[in-house]
Amino acid sequence: MNFDYDPEADAAYLAIARSDILPEKQISAITTEGMEGEIEIDIDKNGKVIGIEFVNASSILPLDFLKNQTGSNSPN
Repeated sequence: MNFDYDPEADAAYLAIARSDILPEKQISAITTEGMEGEIEIDIDKNGKVIGIEFVNASSILPLDFLKNQTGSNSPN
């Protein structure tokens, strides 16, 4: 697994599978209740989840966690 956070875009991505596997489809725009964020799930051709994107990540994920991820590719 690999986690990336871009504070400038306020977007985060959790790659569950290898980065060379391209998504076949995306379940998109799951809006979080009471928040301004969105969660998008990437699925491979076999129906397996390969990644999760967090749009407006700071409204969905704990800020302490995101601050620790800036400039890092994997969670501590």
